[in-house]
Amino acid sequence: MMSSRLSTFALALAALFLLPSLAGCLGKRSEMGVQNSWRGLPPPAFEKGRSTQSDVMRALGPPSQVIALQDQTLFYYLREQSRTKAVFLIVYNQVRERITYDRALFFFSKEGILSDFSYSAEAIPLPK
Repeated sequence: MMSSRLSTFALALAALFLLPSLAGCLGKRSEMGVQNSWRGLPPPAFEKGRSTQSDVMRALGPPSQVIALQDQTLFYYLREQSRTKAVFLIVYNQVRERITYDRALFFFSKEGILSDFSYSAEAIPLPK
């Protein structure tokens, strides 16, 4: 009877020390895409009707994508940042992921002149 209680106590004590080792937390951050230089201080200045494809590429570098439309060319710049937080327990697991997209779009005429541009409202701060 005494050895039964002792083995139960030893098992409970072992579980007490082993269970926390089976739990864990995770924090992860990653960034992909081009450097979002359009968020710089001061931001690059572009003028509709005056700036060219070369001006934009000189200021921001190559775009993530170049898209040929019917009578225009689109430069699409994309920066993506994801942050993941996770808790892993024996009975309960939780993972939260937040993805932020920072975009810049530049439309050019057939002649390569900037006709319109826009930045996303969602912004990723530039690294310091």
